Amino acid sequence: MAPTPEQEQIIREEKLAILATLRRDGSPQLTPINYVYQDGRFLMSTPRDRAKYHNVRRNAHVSLCILRSEGRPYVSVFGQARIEEQDIVEGTGAIFKRIMDNRPLPENFAELLAQQRRVLIIVTPERFVP
Repeated sequence: MAPTPEQEQIIREEKLAILATLRRDGSPQLTPINYVYQDGRFLMSTPRDRAKYHNVRRNAHVSLCILRSEGRPYVSVFGQARIEEQDIVEGTGAIFKRIMDNRPLPENFAELLAQQRRVLIIVTPERFVP
């Protein structure tokens, strides 16, 4: 499913989302996280030792809330997540470039990702609201 033009504008202009995953006991885990929206999917980078990594491995149902600093308007995204552990340099690079306003990445970027044990969480949206 694709966002409306208004929703996509918010998604493209904002850099931070709240990622909701489910803990082992079924309660929600909320995490602020940087993302990039690329080819109809949301990409987020995280180290393997974070709760969101374990939660997504256990249960792929996630949601994102992307909002303006004023709180409105906002976009909620519901979808399925998967973990990418191998091919992460390009996607993670896109996230970091977006955070750093397109400044160049360090030459040893891939090595840094390996040292930090980073993975990509890739969310395929099923529904956008409102």
